Amino acid sequence: MFRSLLVPIDGSGYARQALRVACELAASHEATLYLLNVRELLPHLHDGGIRSVEQALRAASAQAVEEAGQALLDRALAEVPDFPGEIRTLVRRGSPAHVIIHEAKTLGVDAIVMGSRGLSDLTGMAIGSVSHRVSHTAHCMVISVHAAEDATP
Repeated sequence: MFRSLLVPIDGSGYARQALRVACELAASHEATLYLLNVRELLPHLHDGGIRSVEQALRAASAQAVEEAGQALLDRALAEVPDFPGEIRTLVRRGSPAHVIIHEAKTLGVDAIVMGSRGLSDLTGMAIGSVSHRVSHTAHCMVISVHAAEDATP
């Protein structure tokens, strides 16, 4: 049924639970997993943590963004060391919902497996959650996973 699955990873407990579910689905179908981390452009402008434009530009340097995203994906990979199939990692920049939908279409995945919430939960309440936007606009199946009781967002 599944040849490939896209799993957005943001470091939240919801994303970790989605990764576990995706691994189970992928292993039973010998599917490829794509782990995607989306880095927002100039994230400090949104959370009030910006002190100067210079700080924003430094924080947004392409290399620093790539390294931070890859480090997060490496931690996710460490949580599933026994996965028998192929896992590929991707770090992208932009609006999370748009990037997730674009990558799913570009990769031609059969489904997106994502947490029902993420790290930006307060922002999500104000402008609509990423999972809500993805589930209503993606071209493929979207599996929304709730975190386990002991997982923290």
